[in-house]
Amino acid sequence: MHKIVNFELNSIKMEIATQKKEIIDWILSIEDQAVLNEIETLKKQTSFNFDEEFKKGISGEELKKRTTEFLITLPWKR
Repeated sequence: MHKIVNFELNSIKMEIATQKKEIIDWILSIEDQAVLNEIETLKKQTSFNFDEEFKKGISGEELKKRTTEFLITLPWKR
């Protein structure tokens, strides 16, 4: 039983290591300073409070209103 559990734990650790390497490789390939700034901001973020962030959001009605206003401004061909 312990061998199976150890195998599963090692497998999970390997998946995590693979994910980390893929992220590192991706970060090393980024040349856009704006993207790097966003990653730096994420890195500095100590925690994420979903409820607080949700309060900063907009309602569905506000989204609909803003989207409609934006679509009206587009240069549609008739």
